[in-house]
Amino acid sequence: MRKVLTAVKAVIEKDKKILFIKQVLEDTYCWDLPGGKVEYGESPYETLKREVMEEVGLEIEIIKPLGIWWFFHGRSGNQIACTTFICKPETTEVDLSKNPAMENIKEFRWMSREEFLNEDLRAGHDSLRELIKSL
Repeated sequence: MRKVLTAVKAVIEKDKKILFIKQVLEDTYCWDLPGGKVEYGESPYETLKREVMEEVGLEIEIIKPLGIWWFFHGRSGNQIACTTFICKPETTEVDLSKNPAMENIKEFRWMSREEFLNEDLRAGHDSLRELIKSL
């Protein structure tokens, strides 16, 4: 049975650029924001700080909510609803090597809003594109 899952994502801004991560999902890839699924008993803020640290090794300050975007996860077909926050990095050295969940994050890139909007997103994150347009 397919589910709707809740996730939190971070728009981490530095020098007028946003941190994006490139994830491999089954037979394709997508550009995404750092973050992940909220675990039972965890606040969305705790989740966001934990997930950003796990995925990219950054400590962040959560500034304010930005909006919501969503996508459907390949094999499971689950819908992921992502509440997204504007964040400021408290550290700036991105490190993809210490991810305890061993997610398939292949690279990261600091992109301007325009660079991201011109990028091939692949995995159908059209609602993410719309959210970034609103910045």
